[in-house]
Amino acid sequence: IGDRAAEAVAAFNLGHAYKDIPAIRDLAQAEHWYQRALELTEANDYLGRGKTLGQLGSVAYERFTELRATDQPDEAELLRLINEAVNYYHQVLTLLPANAINDLAVTHNQLGVTYNAAGDLNRALQHWRESVRYEEAANDLYHAGVTRRNIAIAFYEHRRYAEALPYAEEALRNFAPYGAGAAADMADTERLIAAIKAAMRG
Repeated sequence: IGDRAAEAVAAFNLGHAYKDIPAIRDLAQAEHWYQRALELTEANDYLGRGKTLGQLGSVAYERFTELRATDQPDEAELLRLINEAVNYYHQVLTLLPANAINDLAVTHNQLGVTYNAAGDLNRALQHWRESVRYEEAANDLYHAGVTRRNIAIAFYEHRRYAEALPYAEEALRNFAPYGAGAAADMADTERLIAAIKAAMRG
């Protein structure tokens, strides 16, 4: 019936299904349907195009993590995939309107995760801090806690324990208001704090 907007939504949701449902997981199909959704999305629908490009970035990053977990990963392909993910996420930032605070927070967090996986901690930190800024602007303390814990873990893995500890402690404070809903996050963060303190004691 010529309803391109509805067709774009259906294609986008098919991408999610192939990416997120274990029984039918197929990243090639996910990429196909996200690309189809992008083709169907109007050029002036910046938010819609940004969301779809973000999902293409996620597909590239998931391919990267799967390949990296194999016995003998192709280093050239790993580099191609991580660069592809980064490029998609940066395209998202150029499209998202300034009031799309939640989407900006998610994209900056994903860039933090991606740059950290690529071994570029400084750029990862820049984007994680931007993510926290947007999350706090949206009064989303839960996800601010998740991002701060990501930062703490990265510092811990780089043996920068004195920098890791305040981020982990602030993450714990962010989770506290959510009570039982964040019990698992609080427990994980408490274990991280204990590990950081043990490492600081030597």
